[in-house]
Amino acid sequence: MNNSQPTILLVDDEKAVLSSLTRCLVRLGVNLVDFSCPQQALEYATDNRPDLVISDQRMPRMQGSEMLIQIKALWPDVQCIILSGYSDMESFSDALNRRIIDRFISKPWDNNELRMIASAALREQGLFGFSSEKMSQSQATDFHGMLSTNPAMYRLFERITKSARANIPIFISGETGTGKELVARACHAESPRKSQPFIAINCANFNEHLIESQLFGHKKGAFTGATAEHQGLFAAAQQGTLFLDEVTTLPLPLQAKLLRVIQEREFSPVGSHQTYPFAAQLLTASSTTLADAVERGQFREDLYYRLNVIPLKLPPLRDRGADMVMMAEHFLQVFARREQRRFKGFSDDAKLFLRQYPWPGNVRQLENLTHSIVVLTDQPVVDKSTLQSALEGDISRSQPEPPGVPAIDSQQSDYMPGQVRPLWLVEKSSIEEAIAFCDGNVPRAAALLEVSPSTIYRKQKHW
Repeated sequence: MNNSQPTILLVDDEKAVLSSLTRCLVRLGVNLVDFSCPQQALEYATDNRPDLVISDQRMPRMQGSEMLIQIKALWPDVQCIILSGYSDMESFSDALNRRIIDRFISKPWDNNELRMIASAALREQGLFGFSSEKMSQSQATDFHGMLSTNPAMYRLFERITKSARANIPIFISGETGTGKELVARACHAESPRKSQPFIAINCANFNEHLIESQLFGHKKGAFTGATAEHQGLFAAAQQGTLFLDEVTTLPLPLQAKLLRVIQEREFSPVGSHQTYPFAAQLLTASSTTLADAVERGQFREDLYYRLNVIPLKLPPLRDRGADMVMMAEHFLQVFARREQRRFKGFSDDAKLFLRQYPWPGNVRQLENLTHSIVVLTDQPVVDKSTLQSALEGDISRSQPEPPGVPAIDSQQSDYMPGQVRPLWLVEKSSIEEAIAFCDGNVPRAAALLEVSPSTIYRKQKHW
């Protein structure tokens, strides 16, 4: 046991559950001590102070909440997490209200969520604090669901930890698919507001009138179709975090209203003159930089300065070195378990291919590609040819061709001159050409095509 690392005490009467918890949490780099008997766990805790206890609720002879009450009496500052089904909540609601139990996670749990909550609980005690100086490229870190061995990502994690403490606007930039919402969720989890709501919305999915109603809410009769009062996200966020993705797609009139909300920390629902306080932290993001949007006249310069107080930039996957292979292996095992398949890993030529491929769709492309391989491939070792075959069906692989050189779509090439192509294929070709012309900027491509960005995103999911 490494005495310099935090200790997590795991208690569950089922050995299989303890094994699953161990496999999930071992990647945090902590000491794990497990017991299938709560009485034995209590004996251990009498002489050894754990930093975190994760326990099942329903166990023979002693419920988890009863054991945690006794552990809290011994070590009042120890964080305690209960694992149970919602049907058991009544049995430990009193301990939850008395703050004996700090967090509740329902079964079956999500591994990423469990790791995120466990690491946050340790950081809350001043343990497991993130410092990029302590990390090296040989160490893989799972920071709130973001996996990396890259120093640039370590510096980003450290910046998130520091910036999340203050209630000031944070702007997250990065290419499509890099994980901007994961960064926003990490900011929330690292902040004093983590027990409050986290609300995320993609502004590109709504037209001007709908997004205003979504954000500000509206009164009954405020406009045609407003048959009932609607609470907006500014109110629903309470004292938590509100994340506005693709904020550069907001119409200019709505940008002026958002600016006032930030300046005055108050808002008025549509159709009302009454103001309400806005207490949440505001996080925003875009796949294009705010400065570029300002230069194109699509974004207010004064709002730019208000939102860009703390900038957080996600590097593209192609710049993250060994992360491509490490994340591909992680996704392979995750999806193999989900689909009940067995894979040994990637061959050496496949790993080299993963490192050299530019990944225009970033982490999302790598994740989706790995999932398709798990579903469609029978061989236990994924080789280079398997990756190449999988990419043939991946539309995000396409790179803009040099000016004057038309891109050749394999689906289009099946049709000879004079033949009528299906309408969906003509539409697909036009949309992809517009996206390539706009250097991957979907909202800008949507403006040129005179459709909403949500229309493009929806169609891409069906291709």
